[in-house]
Amino acid sequence: MKTKIVATIGPKSDSYEELKAMAEAGLNIARMNFSHCTVEEYRGRKEHIARINKELGTDIEIMQDLQGPRIRVGKLPAEGVELKEGETFVFSFEQSEYVPGGIIPIDDAYLHIDVKKGEPFFLANGAMELDIVDVQGSQIHAKVVTGGTLFSKKGINVPRTNLTRGGVTDKDIEDAKFGVAEGVDYIALSFVQSAEDITKLRSVFPDKKIKIIAKIERALALDNIDEIIEESDGIMIARGDLGIEIPMEDLPIIQKNLIRHAHWHNKPAIVATQMMMTLIDHDHPTRAEVSDVANAVFEGGDAVMLSDETAAGKHPAKAVATMAKIVRRIEEYTARENFFETETLGEYKKAKK
Repeated sequence: MKTKIVATIGPKSDSYEELKAMAEAGLNIARMNFSHCTVEEYRGRKEHIARINKELGTDIEIMQDLQGPRIRVGKLPAEGVELKEGETFVFSFEQSEYVPGGIIPIDDAYLHIDVKKGEPFFLANGAMELDIVDVQGSQIHAKVVTGGTLFSKKGINVPRTNLTRGGVTDKDIEDAKFGVAEGVDYIALSFVQSAEDITKLRSVFPDKKIKIIAKIERALALDNIDEIIEESDGIMIARGDLGIEIPMEDLPIIQKNLIRHAHWHNKPAIVATQMMMTLIDHDHPTRAEVSDVANAVFEGGDAVMLSDETAAGKHPAKAVATMAKIVRRIEEYTARENFFETETLGEYKKAKK
């Protein structure tokens, strides 16, 4: 296959036996998500992969995916906080503990400086939508547009906001130093906003040639996309967060154009997130998921990626095998002879002569 398969390694897939089954099924790049992966886990997985490559003659590479500046709400009651449409809630970094009916804590000390009145404020992967109606000191006041129950540590997305805490965090730098020392093949940088984020990470390793994959998951990155691609060694279209920050109906169009932009600069594009989520619990993907993987290949994606399907799903190796089966069929189809050269038309041409 020309199209690479990237799979996230997690608790359900980090044993030698499961990794070997995934390698036999078509795994090309093992993704280690450093939002969760520990040093000990990484080293164990790396050892398994080296052994498997030697035994099978494969060349599975490793991608270290940095956590990035993920913003989250703080600790809330176990039952959560009900956000009802039309109500206004206050969010603040200075509030360390939630008091019923009071301020909701967040973990970003700069967010109140960055956001502005009128900007959207999404919670829990876009499940809840609010509008910022005021910023008073360190307190962000937001009115609920689409409500729900908010639980501890849920993510915050502010698509129109240029974040002070954006780009490369201290944790990212420390994790990247570990990854480079361990010889990772690629480093994926999360929540890239501009080419400067990539430059900053490269500057930490002036004497090293590291391959940085820019994860496109912020709406602001789209305004700087050519500069980001030029500075990176490839992009990952991370549709989870990107799909929150832009209208959902725009996502397929943007995916297609991001692949085109990457190829314009001779850089690879990875299509990622929720490709076959059904396989977390079931044996077979939906027909829509099959079409999603197929269309990523039709559009020229250089790699397709599995996330929870292999990190936490019941059938990691089967997920890889299923994706590989789809990819092979589409590549076979797109490599067919031109229809002007089909057997019937060819015979007709000969007869005419």
